Amino acid sequence: MPAIPEDIGPILREIDQLLKESGVPPQGRSLRAVIEFGKRFKISIPISAVPPGADIELVKNSAYTKQIYAWFSELYGERGKTDFSAQAKVAVFADGDIWELPIPLIFGTAIIYSSGELRHTQGNVISRGPVHVNACSALSHITEARLSHFTDTDLAEVYNLFCVGIDVRRAFDCFRKEHQKFIEAEDDMKTAVMHQTAQRPNYGQSRWSSLQMCEKFMKAMIEVIGDTNAKGAGHNLAKLQDRLSKSIDFLSIDRLLLAIQCESAVRYGEISSSREEAYKAHKSSLLLVSALWAAKGANLRPPQRP
Repeated sequence: MPAIPEDIGPILREIDQLLKESGVPPQGRSLRAVIEFGKRFKISIPISAVPPGADIELVKNSAYTKQIYAWFSELYGERGKTDFSAQAKVAVFADGDIWELPIPLIFGTAIIYSSGELRHTQGNVISRGPVHVNACSALSHITEARLSHFTDTDLAEVYNLFCVGIDVRRAFDCFRKEHQKFIEAEDDMKTAVMHQTAQRPNYGQSRWSSLQMCEKFMKAMIEVIGDTNAKGAGHNLAKLQDRLSKSIDFLSIDRLLLAIQCESAVRYGEISSSREEAYKAHKSSLLLVSALWAAKGANLRPPQRP
């Protein structure tokens, strides 16, 4: 086992250069550096703060973890921070506006609630026991003053979209590596949210992105299941539903399809789109993925690759 020098700065500069050459983006370098540092010196090193009662070696080596993160933080500043919700954001309509709602990464058991007070567990959570998460606290740029205007209906909408968002995130986390279309569908979800929450919203583009999200997710699921294929379905979600019905019993998503299905002309503004139509399509697209996940995804294990 090579000896760890007192000054690990030169080692970190070397690792940083290797990560650059490997194409690792700045946001992922600190975490990868911790892993690479552990491999280089053949030590068990935690990637985050160690919980009480952790192995004594992890507790000892956590000092290196702190040094590595501090070194990269000083070098890269804000650019080096990882947004674990970058691909997991939904839009929610509350108090007359559409808000961006990032879905945190939660390890362990979470008790979700919706409250008009901003007392909450912030950010991404790692816990051995249940943690309480106020869904409203995750709303981007929310203030105590604005939150006090939310009605019970608003609070319920935030709660519902947060919970659905967690299901959708889990669905993508499970299948992202199984088919390229899952990755593309996740990008479409991000685009649908962005076009609703931008300073200059484009509701037509948002509607089209919601359709694309569902189309790609359904096609990818059809191919992963392998009972049939998606050839000839095009952008027609009803045809994709028919194909999925061969593998998923009692699949009933007709109402959701009506809100999502649209013509390609909406993205060019040739067919006008309202905020209400865009939000309804987005919300329905999330519910569709959640429904497919509940019906098949949770019990489906894609075939193992040799």
